[in-house]
Amino acid sequence: MNRDSLIDSFKSEVKKSDQLTFPICVDSFTNLWQYEFGSLDDLPSEIDDIIAHRAVELGLMEMDE
Repeated sequence: MNRDSLIDSFKSEVKKSDQLTFPICVDSFTNLWQYEFGSLDDLPSEIDDIIAHRAVELGLMEMDE
């Protein structure tokens, strides 16, 4: 699987997620990423930002000030 298509797919799924499906979406993505690329070490920082932003939007995490 191509990195860019996996990231694009993740972005699309995260936008559709809610409080219940968000953790499942993140777990699914990270599991697939590890399977395809061997580890999470080379995960783009963009993904961390997307996860954090959406978690705050859904009220699952508070924003650090």
